[in-house]
Amino acid sequence: MGLIKMFTSAVGSNLSDQVVEYFRCDGMSQDTMCIAATKVLRGKAVNNGTNDYISSGSTFDVAIGQAALLVEDGKVWDMVVALDNEAAGHYKYDSATAPSILGSGFKDLMPSIKDIGNRFTAGGQATHTMRLVYINLKPLVNNKIGFGKVPFRDGEMNLSLNAQGHGSFEFKIFDPGAFYENCIHDISKPFARTSGDGEQFISQIKADMKPKFGIAISKLSAKRIPYDQIIAYADDLADEMNKVLDDKWTPKGIQLTSLSIELNVDDESKERIAKFQEARTAGSDPSMLYAMDRMSINKARESAAENTAGAMTGFMGMGMAGGGMMGQPMDSTLYNQTMQNNMAQQQAQQASAPAPTPVPSADSWTCECGQTNTGKFCQGCGKAKPEPKPAANSWTCECGAVNAGKFCMECGKPQPQKPQGWTCSCGTVNKGKFCMECGAKKPADEPLYKCDKCGWEPEDPKHPPKFCPQCGDKFDEKDIQ
Repeated sequence: MGLIKMFTSAVGSNLSDQVVEYFRCDGMSQDTMCIAATKVLRGKAVNNGTNDYISSGSTFDVAIGQAALLVEDGKVWDMVVALDNEAAGHYKYDSATAPSILGSGFKDLMPSIKDIGNRFTAGGQATHTMRLVYINLKPLVNNKIGFGKVPFRDGEMNLSLNAQGHGSFEFKIFDPGAFYENCIHDISKPFARTSGDGEQFISQIKADMKPKFGIAISKLSAKRIPYDQIIAYADDLADEMNKVLDDKWTPKGIQLTSLSIELNVDDESKERIAKFQEARTAGSDPSMLYAMDRMSINKARESAAENTAGAMTGFMGMGMAGGGMMGQPMDSTLYNQTMQNNMAQQQAQQASAPAPTPVPSADSWTCECGQTNTGKFCQGCGKAKPEPKPAANSWTCECGAVNAGKFCMECGKPQPQKPQGWTCSCGTVNKGKFCMECGAKKPADEPLYKCDKCGWEPEDPKHPPKFCPQCGDKFDEKDIQ
């Protein structure tokens, strides 16, 4: 085999008695997806994995939850996949033997390197230099995601709603060979979720997910699930998302393992729900049913009068549908009894209610002494009526006029635009944590906002809206960067 597992007792003597290259994985954090091996010579690290190559006879360690890949010119030549204690351990690279995937039954799950044996040269040596890299196989958790206006058919009300939500997802690398060959471009630096190519990779898989939410949620809505209970079907939603993401994510060697979404609906959908509940309430109130019946008859009469074949033809058709010349309303006996009961209750309430307090006129004002006045001076103490305070969104033009619109009503000048971001002592307006001109750090009293649920950034990071337009989350102190 190209890679040979060594016994623990042989490791110490191998490092102490021979001048060989020894490799290990340093700096593998929970955010790291891929990192180059660190070369160690007799217990001392001699580089950080930037220009290191592994030669025949070199040894290396593999921990549980890691995959060690031998890479030749960007192609995976051999690997060790350690998902359990049996596969983890110390290994030796021997270029004179054919490559063979080691560990945890991954041999049949690697379509990206199915021709690995063909890369072994006839002379028993690798064609070019080898490098050793490590892949993180542990679940990568707490990745924020948000989406908006996804059509959802509510199973309880049978209404079409616009769903929106935010939450987080978890994914893992199940095919380290495919992940390296299709996703890694520069191995000279760690491939992590928080910076560089790794951060761009996370943005891309989020972009893959967002258009697929509509397909996955529509499949759940076919089960007649109420929108406010969809959170209880997180595992089902994750399964559906994996199915619709298979064509995009399988070549990348990744798969979705968990999805947690807090679902709500937009304002338009809330209005539909309110109307539905109002109609359902009206169905149990005879007076509201009678009123709705009369409104429908009046509307039918108006339509009949406008009939192109003549008003009489329209009224005749209305009579056939309603049972009479002018359309018969619902039985009014129950309605009359209900109205009489309601009138009696109203009269009893009016008799026991206190006299209403007179409402001041629109132009009246109250002085500090307590006197209510309508003129410009107080009738009690003679003080002048206070000038009204400018509106919260008003602004003062250069000509001195106070305005509420976008242009001055006196000279026509546009309202000055507020600087978007924070202003450095050098005068530069910035949106980041450091000044782009002088490098000064953003003052602590200059908050910049970014949605902590889905990552959306407002155009003016210092003055965000009340709610995120992407996922509906409220902006508060948790969103301050």
